[in-house]
Amino acid sequence: MASANSSAVRRQTGWFVGAFVAGLGVAVVACSASGTTSGGDGVDNGQNPASAPGASGTSASGPSGTTTGPGSAQCQSCIQDSDCAAGDVCGQFSGDSFCAKACPSGNECSADTACTPVSSAAGAQVSACVPRADACGATVGTPSSGAGAPSDGMCGSLAGPTTKAGCTCSSSHTCAANGCYGGWWCNTASNKCQAPPTSGCSTGGGGVAIDAGGPLVGAVGAAGGSISRLYFAVIGDTRPPVINDTSAYPTTVITKIYSDIEALSPRPPFAVSTGDYLFSTANGTQAAPQLDLYLSARSKFSNVVFPAMGNHECTGAVTSNCGPGTTDGTTNNYSAFLSKILAPLGQTSPNYVINVKATDSSWTSKLVFVAGNAWTNADATWLDGVLSQPTTYTFIIRHEPKAASNAPGCKGSEAIMANHPYTLAIVGHTHTYGKTGPKQVTIGNGGAPLTGGANYGFGLVQQRADGAIQVDMIDSSTGNADTAFRFALHADGTPAP
Repeated sequence: MASANSSAVRRQTGWFVGAFVAGLGVAVVACSASGTTSGGDGVDNGQNPASAPGASGTSASGPSGTTTGPGSAQCQSCIQDSDCAAGDVCGQFSGDSFCAKACPSGNECSADTACTPVSSAAGAQVSACVPRADACGATVGTPSSGAGAPSDGMCGSLAGPTTKAGCTCSSSHTCAANGCYGGWWCNTASNKCQAPPTSGCSTGGGGVAIDAGGPLVGAVGAAGGSISRLYFAVIGDTRPPVINDTSAYPTTVITKIYSDIEALSPRPPFAVSTGDYLFSTANGTQAAPQLDLYLSARSKFSNVVFPAMGNHECTGAVTSNCGPGTTDGTTNNYSAFLSKILAPLGQTSPNYVINVKATDSSWTSKLVFVAGNAWTNADATWLDGVLSQPTTYTFIIRHEPKAASNAPGCKGSEAIMANHPYTLAIVGHTHTYGKTGPKQVTIGNGGAPLTGGANYGFGLVQQRADGAIQVDMIDSSTGNADTAFRFALHADGTPAP
């Protein structure tokens, strides 16, 4: 086990709702060398990461001379409605959260936008004027075929339009029996409306197929360990929908997720999480009590959990950078994350590595945790060194995807990753799930307000008998794997049958 020393300067199968505009798919925006900015579920707040050590040099103003894309006038990032102009809402589309004009009557939009049902940043169904042609970000990934997608009735915890449920919609819309409008479904686990499921579902329980070999032997602890085959769970974003609203923490959802992981047979020797465990003012008082709720839920799983840090563990802004010598320094959110989540693992920095090897020494692996919002030049040097150490499998766990943010550590870590072999990058930030790159999977559906047709659940990463790595998504309401999502990779990240 190694760590970047913090004292040394320091988010379908459940596809995204942007599909309503440009075909089903997970929509994300570029984190490229052009210097673009994306909001994610964070807001710029006037911070410029270019002034921070080891920063990517991106700017909140967007690419010079451009009229589209994140940071442009029609793609302003936000975390709540109050970040937007009067009459605008903070909606989740194009893989992040952006301000958009509300269109409750359907005739309020300009020619370059379309009145579209989206989930607000707080998870409510709203109609917003979404820029056409993915102007806030390109659509990537393979759209769901829709095979077996139900037209009504129940789909796990999702209630179709004619099924009576507890969701509500405003009087300006014609509400269906489930309390939603526009053909949306009611998630009875949260009483929030969401886009219809885009793939088949089962109303039965249990039955997760584990086809990665025989029984497990060995163990993994805080310092790593040895096991007979790789097998671990992935838990996505778990923050509450509204800032400082600790009473609305998704305790029920995340408690069930960890309880379900504990009940698996065999039980995963460890789990990883993709960040965003809180939603608190950066130097407010709610970070610690929210993390206490998370830890109480996490205690339902008896094995070790290795966490990545999200933007909400800094200030909430995607562009924020926390830790000694950085733009935002040590916020209350960051301090609470370090003391309550990392310290019990013996870690002092959110940039760290865990080594897990085979009990018979037939393979080696490392899990590299990269903090996109706690990033310095020293961390870049550390990452290059860690990735230079050869292992059979390498997993990189970071909150923000390659696309979808200008987090200070996004561009820099991607540039380093491009120079080294790795198996899979596991990310969160967008509150859905999907394979969002050749060697990237997004798992962000751990309790935070959902986007698109995804349900709450968790990922399972398994080493097959042939050595390939298989990735599954388990629906929390049914316990069943989403077979349309399932994919496999060889150790070098190339596709496996």
